[in-house]
Amino acid sequence: MKITRWEILLKKQTRAISKKSGIAVAFLVCFGSFASYAQEQIIDPSVQDAEEPPKSILFPAGVPAPYFPSDAEIVNRAEERLSNLTGSSSNDPQYDQPVEEEVLLQPEEQDDTAYGTLSQTMGGMAKNIWQPSDIAKIQMLMNALNLPTRSPAMDAIARKLLLSTTTSPTGMPILEEDTDLVEIGNNRFARRNESFDEDLFKQFINMRLKELIERGNLEDLVSYIQNLPDQMLNPEKQNAEILMLGGDFIGACQMSQQIRSGSIENQNRNNRFSTNAMMEDDELTDEEQFWLKMQAFCRVLQEDNAGAQIALDMLNERANIDFVFNDLLGRLMEPPETRGTFFSGGLTSLEPINYAIWTFLDQPIDANLIEASDPLIISALVINPNMSVENRFQAAARSYLSGGVTANALRNIYDLQEFSNAEYNSAVRMAEFDDRPIADALLYQAASKRTDDLEKAQILEAIWKRATESADIPRKAALNSQTLKSITPSTRLINHAHHISRGLILAGETDSAIRWYDFARRAAAGGDAEATRALINIWPLAILASEPGDIPWSDSILNLWWNGQMVLSPENRDAKATLLYALAEAFGYSVADDKWAELITENHVEGIQSIPLAVWREMIRAVGENKPGEAVLLSLIAMGQSGPGSLDASGLSTVVRLLRSVGLEQDARNVAIEALVANGF
Repeated sequence: MKITRWEILLKKQTRAISKKSGIAVAFLVCFGSFASYAQEQIIDPSVQDAEEPPKSILFPAGVPAPYFPSDAEIVNRAEERLSNLTGSSSNDPQYDQPVEEEVLLQPEEQDDTAYGTLSQTMGGMAKNIWQPSDIAKIQMLMNALNLPTRSPAMDAIARKLLLSTTTSPTGMPILEEDTDLVEIGNNRFARRNESFDEDLFKQFINMRLKELIERGNLEDLVSYIQNLPDQMLNPEKQNAEILMLGGDFIGACQMSQQIRSGSIENQNRNNRFSTNAMMEDDELTDEEQFWLKMQAFCRVLQEDNAGAQIALDMLNERANIDFVFNDLLGRLMEPPETRGTFFSGGLTSLEPINYAIWTFLDQPIDANLIEASDPLIISALVINPNMSVENRFQAAARSYLSGGVTANALRNIYDLQEFSNAEYNSAVRMAEFDDRPIADALLYQAASKRTDDLEKAQILEAIWKRATESADIPRKAALNSQTLKSITPSTRLINHAHHISRGLILAGETDSAIRWYDFARRAAAGGDAEATRALINIWPLAILASEPGDIPWSDSILNLWWNGQMVLSPENRDAKATLLYALAEAFGYSVADDKWAELITENHVEGIQSIPLAVWREMIRAVGENKPGEAVLLSLIAMGQSGPGSLDASGLSTVVRLLRSVGLEQDARNVAIEALVANGF
């Protein structure tokens, strides 16, 4: 039975502020009649036009500081490139916009020195981002990167970095005067030439594969493997297991066939994994046992039960009998109508090959076994439609804790859960006494099924409360994006305007959030104190989420926001202001020197981290030496597993400037928004 690799596809958070009417009046004065602004599109003249380079508070040229490299030239180049490394203004209409059509490459222009599953026209990064870096340095940095992350902004960056179609790190800078560069669309990359190192190319592909495994998104991982160039995927147990977990049983079986027949390039006649060698050895290693299991499994899939039994007998003669595998395979060989139930209660872990057989048998898996399984197996359970609803929910709840499941995957699992009308009607009350994941699913469904906007907003407020306790608002916002979008701005919801608009911004629905901002602005202009409070809260998020000029920025508005923070403790007030000012300047807005002078105090908030000095130095050096991939990788290491919200203002400003400098404008905004929300905005 001849099979091909492509015959199977992958299955698949308000602080209280004084309500005196004076605030509303002040807001109306300071914002200069918002109604008039909306009609005439007049922008306050004090707004710093973001087309000019952002004001730098981190890289003052010529001023010594402990975090600068000793080479002054590198510092100066970093200053310049942090303003505009790519030569494209962040306010250029063409900047960071998706290309409408994929550039078609002629056969002679195909670049076979680059690999990835995310092209630049699909949102990926440019092909040469890694080229100027040294592969040993990239290996060291990837080893220091901890994935997965619970930050959606960081995960999106990591995904681009690992999946973009790129060439390998060669340590060779890209020079404009190079004559062997081909320009296709917005990309300039080197043609394949005699200096192309295929071993280096293969090494880098497998380095990225390792990080994708740690990231834990099985769909992206399997797609990456399935599209690898010929001979680039090492025929290893781990790779075969990934293919099986992603549903590509044919790809896994083809790898098994390579091992069995000894048809791998550079393999010698004494190949230990060939069938003859296995028969001659007295003992079988764990690797050899795995490939014999694969032979038996694949032959069953080919309806060759006799051949499967031969491989199984050979396995049992040369190794300790694996009774679980034997039993599972035996049941798979039986006709479906005569199969009995396999009880998994006594098992302590679930191996990928056993999971694959369970997939075909469509039998229940004990919950304790799911808890003890490898993260990739748990990820596979989440997206496997053949698994029971109970097993998929258990796996999703487990995977979600570490960040291994996306909002889309979790949404699909939540939608499968069934609740009664009585449970929907008392969801908020029940969730107060239930911290289990099932209560999160109930709240999600209850909010999405309500037709009354006020009831939706009230349930969402309960969701934000639970998410705040677990520092998980960004992911919950993405999860509930459709419910958030369905709520129409109205006067009776003005007390909910802040958390609704915040959720929308976190979910990437900026246009919908700005509608709430505009509604609150108009109500505040009419003297509504509650609307004024909401507007003060929404404004910082709206500023950083929007393009320059879309939301007004001026010293008077900033003064009003500052006055609204006086109900906070001095430590929290100063910390919030420092963070907002630093991020605003990183995006090109101007903060007056007297505003910064107000923050020269001894008020400090505990628990805020700074970027480690070694990481900081390397970030500056990578930007100064025009090494985009390396710089972005360092920005992820700088934020760490705790995410953007754990960094101090100077560190966040550095990360944002770096991301903008390499063209990741929206990613920089997402990082800034997450940081603001994590710090009480």
